[in-house]
Amino acid sequence: MRHVIALFVATAVFVCLTWEAGAVRPRLEVVGENLVVNGGFEDGGEGWSSVLEISDEGAYEGEHCGVIDNTADGESKWIVQDFIPLKPFTYYRFSMAARRETGDGYVYVHCNWYAAPGERLMSSPQWGAGRAEPVTLRTGEGRGDWRECSGVLRSNRADLGGIQLVIFIRDGADRVYLDDVTIEEIRYPDAPAWELPDAVVYEGHPSRFGMAVEDAVQDGQTFTVTTTGAQYVLDAAAGTMSCRQRIGADREVAVTDLGGPLGELELAYRDAEVCVLQGEDLAIGFQGDSLVTIATNRALAAQVTSDIGAEWFRTQEPYLLAIDGQGGFCVMPWARPELSSPGTTMAPPEQDTGQPGWSASWQVGAREMFALAVFPGREFDWEESFEKRIVCTTVNREARYQIPDEALREYAKYATVHMLFNGIYDQTLAGEPYAAPYNIGDPARLREMIGLGHELGMETILYRAPTTYEPAGLSLDYLLQDLDVSRAYYGFDGWYFDGYLEDWMACYRAMRVVRDQVGDETVYVHCTLNPPARMTELYCPFIDSYATFLLRAEAQFIDGPTDPYLRYVVNTQNISNTIATLKGNEMRAAAGSEDKASMRLQLETMLSLNGRCRWAYPGWPLRESDLEEYVGYYFAELGRMEQQWRATGEPIPMTWPPHGEDR
Repeated sequence: MRHVIALFVATAVFVCLTWEAGAVRPRLEVVGENLVVNGGFEDGGEGWSSVLEISDEGAYEGEHCGVIDNTADGESKWIVQDFIPLKPFTYYRFSMAARRETGDGYVYVHCNWYAAPGERLMSSPQWGAGRAEPVTLRTGEGRGDWRECSGVLRSNRADLGGIQLVIFIRDGADRVYLDDVTIEEIRYPDAPAWELPDAVVYEGHPSRFGMAVEDAVQDGQTFTVTTTGAQYVLDAAAGTMSCRQRIGADREVAVTDLGGPLGELELAYRDAEVCVLQGEDLAIGFQGDSLVTIATNRALAAQVTSDIGAEWFRTQEPYLLAIDGQGGFCVMPWARPELSSPGTTMAPPEQDTGQPGWSASWQVGAREMFALAVFPGREFDWEESFEKRIVCTTVNREARYQIPDEALREYAKYATVHMLFNGIYDQTLAGEPYAAPYNIGDPARLREMIGLGHELGMETILYRAPTTYEPAGLSLDYLLQDLDVSRAYYGFDGWYFDGYLEDWMACYRAMRVVRDQVGDETVYVHCTLNPPARMTELYCPFIDSYATFLLRAEAQFIDGPTDPYLRYVVNTQNISNTIATLKGNEMRAAAGSEDKASMRLQLETMLSLNGRCRWAYPGWPLRESDLEEYVGYYFAELGRMEQQWRATGEPIPMTWPPHGEDR
C-alpha cells in the first residue's frame, strides 16, 4: 500500500510525494488555530453561503453537520466561505470529514487565491492566479461511512491575502455530509543539509539536444565554464561571477555578487551535461543548457547587476526575468517542498530596468537553492522549423468520429507531424476527470493511424496533460515511467503536453528526461500559465528550450500584432530558441481595436516573427478556409521562406513589428 500526501506550492502548484508502506512520513506540526469559521457547523450556516443545509443527525463530531444536496437535479452545487486570511510562504493543512450517499460524480475542495476580501489574486488581467485543490473525491470514494480527507496548501506569492474556500459536487447526483472542516498552519521538519554535489546533478542529457558543457578551465580559484549558450567566469575568492551570452550576441549580460568569498572550491566533476564546483558548504552546477544551480548549506547574499536594458522585465518575488531583443537572463530560486527552510527574499531593482546598470538582490537562506540562467541555451533549428509542419486533428469519441485514411493521406501532402488531440487514459488513473474528453477510446484505431502516418513519413504525437497525474496522487517518477511505457507500447513518436508542472524544478527535471525518451522527435508544449508562479508573462526559458514547439496565449488578450507580449512571450527567438506557435483566440486586429484578428493576420504575424502555425482541425473534404488560409497562403509562404533559407544559408530576418508599424 502507498500513502499519499498532496502538496500545493506557488499559486496552484501540486506536487505529490509518495511513501511506501513502512517508510517514515514527514512529521507535520500544527502551529496555528483553525481559521475556518464554524467548521463544525454547530452554529448553523454562520460563515457559509446559503446553499448549505444543516443536519442534526449522524454528525461526525458534535451535534450538527453540513450537507450539500444535488440529488434532485444533479446540477453542480457548492458552499462557500468567502475569505479566510492566510500568510504567503506558509504551509497550511486543510482537513474535513465527509460522507457520501451515492458516490456519484466528484466532490472537490477549491481554495481560490485572493489578494484581499473580494479581490481575486491575478496572474494577468485575464487569468486568475489559480487555486489549491487539497481534496478531490472521485466517483465512488467516500460513499457510506465518514471519511477523513486532508491536503496541504501553500502560496509563495508575496501579495497573497487569503483564500476563498469552495466545496462542491460536480458531474453527478449525490448528497454529501461534511463536518470538522479545518485550515491550520503547519510546519514541516527542517530541510536537511544538501547532499553535495548530488543536489546540482540531474538526470537527462541536454547535450543530445544541442546544449552542452563545452569547456571548464581552472586557474587558481577562478573558474571559466563555457556552455553552448553562455560563459561563466567565477572568482571564488571574491565571490563574483560574470555571465556572458554566446548565442544571438556575444556579450556580458550580468554580473553576480554572492556576498563575499565562497571558500575554496574544487572542480569536482565535469562531462558534457554538467560541470560541478564543490566547496565545504555549497556546490555549483553549470548545466549544459546554461542554467546555474547553487545548492548552499549556509546563507548567501546575492546581487545581480544587469549589463542590458530589459525591454521585457517581469518579477514575482523571488523570481526575475529580463529580456531584450538579443537574449537575456533569469533568476529562479527554489526550495524543496514539504521541508522547512529559511526561505529566499528578493529586493527588486530601484533603478530604471530599461537601461543597463540596474541591480536586484536576494537573501538566500541556508539549505535553499539559488539559480540563474543566461539564454538562449541553444541555437534555433532552422531545418526543423521548415521540415516539421504540424496538422492537428481529434477523434470525437461520443460522436464516434474517426479520421479517415484518405483524409490523413491528404493532410500528409502538407504536414509532417500529426498532432492527435487525444490520449490514452484507460490504462492509468492519470487524467480522470480532467483528460477524459481527450481519451481516444480505440487503441486499435490509434495503432492504425500511427502506422499509416509512418508510411506517409509523418510523426504522430499524442495529447497528455502532465498536471493530471497530481490529483490522482501519482509521483513525478510515475509520470515519467508512464510516458515512456505508453509511447513504447503504442509506437507513437512524441508528445503534446497540455500544461507544465508548476514546480519549476520538477518541470525542469521532467523535461530533461522526456527529451531523452523522445530523442529528436517532437515535444510540443501548450502553456500560457507558466512556472515558476503560474503567470502569463514570467517564465523559464531554460525549461522551454527542451521543447520542439511552444504554443502560448490561450485566452490571453493580445493588443494587436505589435504587442510586445507576442515578441517576448509567444515568440522564442534568442530566448529559448524553440519553434513558436500562437493560439491567438484573443488576439486583436490592431492595437486598441475591439475586433479579433483574422486567421490570415495571425499567420502573417507569426511568420513575421519566424514562428510557425499548427493547421488546426482541417475539414474533410478540405474546407474553403483550409484551402485559402493554410494550403494557399501559409504552406506556400513557408515553402517560399524555406527556398530563400536554403539558397542563402542565412537566417530569415525577423520583421517584427510587422509592416513597419510602430509599437
